[in-house]
Amino acid sequence: MASLTLCTFNVENLFLRYKIFGYLPGGRFKRRILTNRELVEEGGFLPSQKWKNSFKIFDKDAWRLLTGKAIKGQGSLPDILCVQEVENMQALRRFNDDFLDGYYDNIMVIDGHDPRLIDVGILTKSPFKIRDIVSHMDEKDDKGEYIFSRDCLESTLDVGNGKHVRIFINHLKSKYAETPEEKKKADLRRLKQAERVAQIIKERFPGSAFNDEPFAVVGDFNDTPDSPYLKPLVKDLGLENVIMRIHNERERWTHWWDTPNVVGQLDYILLSPSLSRNSTGQPYIERRGISKRREVSYLDAGDGRKGEEVDFTFNRFPGVTKKIEASDHCPVLFKLQL
Repeated sequence: MASLTLCTFNVENLFLRYKIFGYLPGGRFKRRILTNRELVEEGGFLPSQKWKNSFKIFDKDAWRLLTGKAIKGQGSLPDILCVQEVENMQALRRFNDDFLDGYYDNIMVIDGHDPRLIDVGILTKSPFKIRDIVSHMDEKDDKGEYIFSRDCLESTLDVGNGKHVRIFINHLKSKYAETPEEKKKADLRRLKQAERVAQIIKERFPGSAFNDEPFAVVGDFNDTPDSPYLKPLVKDLGLENVIMRIHNERERWTHWWDTPNVVGQLDYILLSPSLSRNSTGQPYIERRGISKRREVSYLDAGDGRKGEEVDFTFNRFPGVTKKIEASDHCPVLFKLQL
C-alpha cells in the first residue's frame, strides 16, 4: 500500500515583485514607489543593474523563513504540498529554492483571474510526479461571469506500482466585504463555487468510481464547516472532512482572524470514500507560526461572532512575534494510504 503525506496551506501573500514598489500587489494603501535610498535600505537594486536581486518574495525574509518552518513543522517536508495565495510559478520556485531547500522537483501554478493575482499551486517530491493537470479557471456561469477567480486545479499524481491519486486544489471566495451587499455577493459566489466543485467531482467519478477511486479536495474554503455556503461540498457530497477526526472542537481551527479575534476551520482536506477507509490516522495542524498578538482568542460562532474561549498562549516558533508570523492560516497535514 502506497503512503504519502499531503499538506494544504494558505501561505498568505506569496508575491514576487520588484523592490521598487512600497506596497503589496492589490493593496489599498501606500501606493507609492520607494525612493532610491529606501530601495537600497531594502536590499534591492534598480532592475537595470542586477535583475536577479531587484525583486523579492514579499514581505521580509523573517516572515518567509517562518512560512517554510511551518511547512517543515513535523520534522520533514510533506510529499505533496498544495498552496494558496501564490502569485505565479516564479514566486513558487523562488520560495522552494530559498525557503524549502529546493526540496520539490515538480511544481505547477496556473495564473487565474484574481485581481490580487493570487493563485493555487502544487509541489511534489519524486517519485510522486504530476501526471496531468486540468484547470477550471475559464468556466463561466449562466451570466457569463467566471466561476473561479483562483481556479479549481485538478492534479493527477503517480504514486508508484501503477497507482495514482487525484487532488483538487481550491481557494474559494473570501468573506471580506465592506458593505452588506458585498458580503451577500461574496457568500453567493462561494456557494456557486462549492456547487461547481461538487459537480466536477460527480462528473469525474460517476457510479461506483466515487467509492472506489482515491481523490481528495483540499484548500482554503474561506468558511466554516457548518456554513450553508459550503454545504454542497462539505456536507452533501459524501466526502470526509478529516479535521472532524479531532474530537476537541477547540482544536479544529486552522485560521486566525485578527480583527474580531476569532479562530475557525477555513482549511480543508476532504477525503474520498476509499481514502477515508484506508487512511486511519489523525490530521496534524501546525499552529506554531501564528502571531503572538493575543493571549486569548475565541471560536468563530459565524461571521466573526465570538464563541467559546480558546487559549492562545501555545508555543510558537522562534522568530514569531506580534507582527511577524508564518501566515494567518495553519498548514494541515495528513498521511494518505492508497
